[in-house]
Amino acid sequence: MSNSSQIVSQKPSTRAFPRARQAEFLRVLAQWGNVRAAAKAVGVSRATAYRLRRECLLFAELWDAALLCAKPQVEEVLADRALNGTQEVVFYHGEEVATRTRYDSRLLLAHLGRLDKLSTHRPTVEATYGFDLQLEELEKAPENGLIQAE
Repeated sequence: MSNSSQIVSQKPSTRAFPRARQAEFLRVLAQWGNVRAAAKAVGVSRATAYRLRRECLLFAELWDAALLCAKPQVEEVLADRALNGTQEVVFYHGEEVATRTRYDSRLLLAHLGRLDKLSTHRPTVEATYGFDLQLEELEKAPENGLIQAE
């Protein structure tokens, strides 16, 4: 007996993540390029944001557009870390004994590579042009049901 007959299609729930908060999440994401910070700023979990990204095509498209909008900020952070490093505290037997500067930007380089790839995806690039207007449309959208990206 197959379990597939028991799977029920569900519409995304926006009760915990209403459209206005979705738009604010995307604004913060566009400013900083950091999902964790954006989720914290609007008071939702990262899991909730990622779930909605999987369920709502418009939200997913605007998410990618937000990341492209944040690319200059990410580039700036990358350049700062590459040139100045990051400070780390060194502990010995539970006591702080020193700080050191670590120069490691591999993760940011990988992220920047992803943004470069996104910048070749025409619908995502086009979504960055009217980003603020599209966020206003998202805020006006009904709280239930799927929204299709145009």
